[in-house]
Amino acid sequence: MEQSIEYALPRPVPRRWARETEPADVGEGPKIAFGLLLFFLLVLYSQITLVYKQLDAVRPALVVALSAIFMMVLEIAQARRRFQFMWPQGVLLAAFLVVCFVSSFDALWAKLAFNTTVDLSKVILIYIVIENTVTTESRLRKIMLTMVFCGFIPAAGVIYNYVSGVLVEGSRGAWKGLFGNPNEAAYGLVVLIPLGVALAANSRWLLRLAIWGVLATYLLAIFLTYSRGGMLALVVVLGFIGWKQKSTLVRALMIAGLIGGIFVAGLYWNRGQSFKDISTDTTYNQRIATIRAGIRMFEANPFLGVGPGNSIVAYPIYVPPEAHCGCQLQLVIHNSFVQVLSETGIAGFLLFMLFLGVSIFDAWKLQNGPMACGGPDDKAISPYAAALEIALWGYVVCSLAGGFTYSWWPYILIGLVAATKRIAAAKAAESPNAVA
Repeated sequence: MEQSIEYALPRPVPRRWARETEPADVGEGPKIAFGLLLFFLLVLYSQITLVYKQLDAVRPALVVALSAIFMMVLEIAQARRRFQFMWPQGVLLAAFLVVCFVSSFDALWAKLAFNTTVDLSKVILIYIVIENTVTTESRLRKIMLTMVFCGFIPAAGVIYNYVSGVLVEGSRGAWKGLFGNPNEAAYGLVVLIPLGVALAANSRWLLRLAIWGVLATYLLAIFLTYSRGGMLALVVVLGFIGWKQKSTLVRALMIAGLIGGIFVAGLYWNRGQSFKDISTDTTYNQRIATIRAGIRMFEANPFLGVGPGNSIVAYPIYVPPEAHCGCQLQLVIHNSFVQVLSETGIAGFLLFMLFLGVSIFDAWKLQNGPMACGGPDDKAISPYAAALEIALWGYVVCSLAGGFTYSWWPYILIGLVAATKRIAAAKAAESPNAVA
């Protein structure tokens, strides 16, 4: 069974007396905090303060997040539950935050580095809320449903802006805030697709129909962003989904549909830059220049990097002089892994890569072997673990062409992996075959 770090909020009741003394709902964990977490996701995906600017003064996302954290601590204390911090993800994430903080003192622009670290700490707090409130299979399904249906809002926003002629670079669709850049919009929707497919496969026909409708909206919105990285990630995600199907016929049909979809999409591609003659493409060369600059930043600052968020400041200093790419004075590094290497050095890079790699491996293990959701014979939440694994692979592919180190989605997905891992461990402990 997987180990976990647990801190008592107060001292927990001994487990042999748990059934007689703990509240009836202790198995579910904090209820109000979980409801606030779902509401926070709605606020996050809707970008409501950008739609209704008068709400910006209220800071709804911050208020809801702080409320969720406060209620989580209060409910855990009242129920005499233990504070959960999964090993090793929790330790790796905390250590990565410490490296970002230490790196900020020696950053090129200390204020930007500290602000980036503060923003990351907010993401990590939500990660902790996820791990401590998503405690049952039902809650895991509810949070995934919330994410999938909330994702309809930015997807519809991308389509609406495209139809209305509100375009980026004259031809690309996007929306607002976290989805205001076409590449970021595509990335944020791609990672939701495997969650939607897993939910649809385990739902009744009416809900299944609604989910497939939402997924169709995602596909159209991703296409209208004309994001090459997003399209590549979409192909990989759909390929993984097809490959993981148990039926050979279903697998073959999905792969055939994927190939047909690529062909049809190619016919209607409406962006000046395509996948042809990519070596002469200005955008492609800019991305290569940022990656080369990031590597030079690391070479000059190998231990702690140039500081969180500071690669955009350091770029004009470290961009190779022979990079004739029409580059702007400041560009963000368009590769998450080079970004974290250049900004936090080898220490931050190793921690981040272990955090991501261990989580992908755990999600894979939850589908296979004795860790598979309560035991080899219990596959109840294996499809959700598979969906989380594929979503993280989608993040990896998107990250090859975008700097998404500090974005919300990988930390939320990994928080769900940690929660699923704990649910699986609880199922294994309750199994009749479990060792006493």
